Amino acid sequence: LPDFVTAITLVALGTSLPDTFASKAAAEQDPYADASIGNVTGSNSVNVFLGLGLPWTIGSIYWAAQGRTSAWQEKYASKARFDEWNSGGGKFIVIGGDLGYSVVIFSAGALVCMSILFLRRKVFGGELGGPKVCKHITAVILVMIWVTYVILSSIRSLQSAAESGC
Repeated sequence: LPDFVTAITLVALGTSLPDTFASKAAAEQDPYADASIGNVTGSNSVNVFLGLGLPWTIGSIYWAAQGRTSAWQEKYASKARFDEWNSGGGKFIVIGGDLGYSVVIFSAGALVCMSILFLRRKVFGGELGGPKVCKHITAVILVMIWVTYVILSSIRSLQSAAESGC
């Protein structure tokens, strides 16, 4: 599997499943599900702000101190924005690739998810309650949103890799 597909499936599941079980336990113990929602948003905040922010900050500091080495120049010489990057001190470059597409698909899925939660609140008086059949249908829909995200993002990533000859 390409690194991107591995990251959004196996690594994501490995890091998220413990949070999923913790959120389930919190939802069962809290009458309003605030603890489980707080756990999810807190965990995602740590993943985004520390999981991306800290390594990128360290990388930026390293390359600012290191400067533009010959290895750095060789790596990025073929990139379209090389002339812009090749001025001043060293720069930590992260090429987004298909990140924009993936973020759009993720955001669309998040919007659908939030709409479902809003609808459940209106119909059942809360995000988690209601008849058992409706809870199972909601769970299947939410899992299908994730599966759709993985499939669409993976297809795009694999197409890009094939086009670039990787």
